[in-house]
Amino acid sequence: RTYFEQAGRLLDMASVEVRYNSEWFGTMGFMDAIQLGAWMTVARMLERDTFAERVKAQQPIGMHELLYPLMHTHDSVRTAADVEIGGTDQTFNLLVGGDLMREAGLRPQVCVTLPILPGLDGVQKMSKSLGNFVGLTESPREMYGKVMSLPDALMPDFFRLATEVPAERAAALLAGPPRQAKAALALPVVALYHGE
Repeated sequence: RTYFEQAGRLLDMASVEVRYNSEWFGTMGFMDAIQLGAWMTVARMLERDTFAERVKAQQPIGMHELLYPLMHTHDSVRTAADVEIGGTDQTFNLLVGGDLMREAGLRPQVCVTLPILPGLDGVQKMSKSLGNFVGLTESPREMYGKVMSLPDALMPDFFRLATEVPAERAAALLAGPPRQAKAALALPVVALYHGE
């Protein structure tokens, strides 16, 4: 429900078709999962940058982690997606989804990736589980306060990824006093989700 509420801040939910992957995974047996995995090689899976880095660093990779990209790509096949949008951390899954679609005789999806927004800590990606996020359904006051608490170094990323402020205007604001730049950043972020 909360995901629908958040998506509804940007999309007309009356015209959105919602599919739950339990439609196909709920009836999938163990042998079906084995068959899904049969078309993917371990070598191909290890091409994924996060896996390659962990192998190089001699860090363990659980079998369940290898299943996630397969499940993600199977969603693309089952929905016959035309376009799939995801963060740059999902690039591998999106591309492999296109490969699996081709294998299934479907036209592969177009993949659109977006940069990951840094979290309020300025170190890790924005994440509710990490507690470094600005929630789309938070009150305007809370949202404004969180944006105002950003480390100064994150302001260029937030202007670029979270507002429609033109790059030239953002650069001019960033050249001025940081507090004024942050206020000029917080206003369009709040307005996007709560109106002027």
